[in-house]
Amino acid sequence: MAKSKRTDLGTPIARYYLQQLLWRDLLTVFFPLTIVVLAPLGYGLWRTLYGYSSFGPAAASSWGRIWFLVSGFLVLPLLFYTLNRFKKVHTWIEVYAWGLLLHYPPSRKRLLNWEDIQGITSYSVNKSFFRIINKTRHYLILHSRRYPPLPCHPDLHDREGLKKTIKKQVYNLLRPRLIKAFQGGEIIPFGDVSITKQKLYLPKQELPWEFIEGISVQKGIFVIKLSAEKQMEMPIRKIQNIEILIHLIKTEI
Repeated sequence: MAKSKRTDLGTPIARYYLQQLLWRDLLTVFFPLTIVVLAPLGYGLWRTLYGYSSFGPAAASSWGRIWFLVSGFLVLPLLFYTLNRFKKVHTWIEVYAWGLLLHYPPSRKRLLNWEDIQGITSYSVNKSFFRIINKTRHYLILHSRRYPPLPCHPDLHDREGLKKTIKKQVYNLLRPRLIKAFQGGEIIPFGDVSITKQKLYLPKQELPWEFIEGISVQKGIFVIKLSAEKQMEMPIRKIQNIEILIHLIKTEI
């Protein structure tokens, strides 16, 4: 599907953004910050002019210097804040009937048809700081034939809604194809895990189905329970399409 312009894409069904930039932000955020930066500059100019008119060039060069330095120092955080804000504004994903348009700053766009997406990795990471700050971040990574793995920013607005939409569209296409290939005896890759009708393949080990008693997902870990009262574990961030993987495994154990 060749699309050279955004007008060729059609009408987006939904848009998921990291942060919006509204007109009121110019008045409530950027205007006050600009005043904070310009105030020392204006005062420094007044001090310079007053010093020059009253005491000569020597006073003019020294009286306003510190205020110019203060203003210059304040420009740096304002610049970094502005750049970071515009970076967030330009991070968004649009959903279309045919697929996704992912926009990454600076002006990098990725077009993905639903058929192009071969795998979805979804996992959560809990970050804490001395038990004072405790935040869970949810990650979603799209694997395709066209691009390297594409991450969806964990702080996107309504990220859960985006994840449900992507999984519904992609799994409706992938599930019948993978089930057919599995029943035909092919090796089906799911990231670092692969399966066939005979066994499960891990990076350094092969497990026939008769040695596996059960599987589960616990706190971001894919747990394989073995018949010898042992278990093997793998982080789900290394696994693609885990819902389909679990469904196929349960048909064999």
